[in-house]
Amino acid sequence: MERARRLDRADLQRLADFCENSRIDNIEDLLTAATLSGFCGRNPSILSLVGFLIYGRESDSEAIYLGHKGPSRDLSSVAFLQDTLQVLFGLLSSRMLPAEPNAGHNAIAEYVLNKPNSSIITTNYDCCVDLALSSKNAKFSYHIDFANSKPIEGSGESDKTPLIKLHGSLNWYYCETCQQVHLIDMKKTQNEYLNDEICYSVIAVCRECGGQRRGLLVPPLAMKFDMSPPLTPLIEKAQEFFNRADSIVVVGFSFADADMYISRMLTKSMQNNKNMNIIVFDPDTNVAEKLRRQLSLRISNFDKKRVISVRGDCSETLPEFLNGTLKHMAPENLIDIDQFPESVLVPAPTPMDEPKVEGVSEDAPLTEQKAESESCAKGE
Repeated sequence: MERARRLDRADLQRLADFCENSRIDNIEDLLTAATLSGFCGRNPSILSLVGFLIYGRESDSEAIYLGHKGPSRDLSSVAFLQDTLQVLFGLLSSRMLPAEPNAGHNAIAEYVLNKPNSSIITTNYDCCVDLALSSKNAKFSYHIDFANSKPIEGSGESDKTPLIKLHGSLNWYYCETCQQVHLIDMKKTQNEYLNDEICYSVIAVCRECGGQRRGLLVPPLAMKFDMSPPLTPLIEKAQEFFNRADSIVVVGFSFADADMYISRMLTKSMQNNKNMNIIVFDPDTNVAEKLRRQLSLRISNFDKKRVISVRGDCSETLPEFLNGTLKHMAPENLIDIDQFPESVLVPAPTPMDEPKVEGVSEDAPLTEQKAESESCAKGE
């Protein structure tokens, strides 16, 4: 909200006041509301139906959603909502651009270097884990067909760590007109942005067709993949890597209703592999309990001990887990310590029998970088 107020715009000031008075502090909630409002604003009949379904009569929806009544709502309100959405994406990008990998991200990069059967699945927009992998010369693939970055002939995906970013990425741009996705050099962009040599473009001109390229960042909506078709194949890829895993490590993911599809993918993998465990790294132990309840409702005779909870700052606990020394930490840092299978507490086995580990995370800040960074994502 502080960044929004610095823009010194009356409309954003009102929005900031409303959010503070309503105790709304999650920018993704704002992005979701602005996106849905923009969709409804372009479709008056849907807006009327939404208002009727929620409030029982149309007039209340007009007053509450748009602040006034009458047919003049169309152009002005849609323009305002589109502009607000771009401002919010700009604020989100300015918060993520300076973010550097922390100990958790670096531990993930070290792990996948030594365990080539691993994968990373994340809902984070930031590029912390991408930068960590690059800094260690770890080969990875987004499994996206970029128009400006074609694979080298003869090089396959088998020798690269999958990095599946289900909600898009700060270094991806998408043109809705020609449907092309472009990849930018994140480290170069970050350095130039921090040195004030360039402005990070929320909207850019597509050289191919002259249309608008926008950052491929998708708010947590149930219809997110209808809005961004290039992300749709990533669901199938994520399910494929989940199914291959022996263990799944979840870092900072809250299992929100908007991301129910991820819970369902995990459910399918847990059903297919009765020996699979999920290790949840989160300061809030209620997250693991929520997952246990979800899986118990969907899987007959589900053993709740298959979901293991680790509390504390994941930038500290995750490196300990990945290098096999977590059991030597102070007991107060752990939850469900007696439920840990020995295979996930001791150092990793030799390459011939190493387990495949998948992971997923969302955009929840870490304790040590609460203002600037996002949570680490750990994968297969």
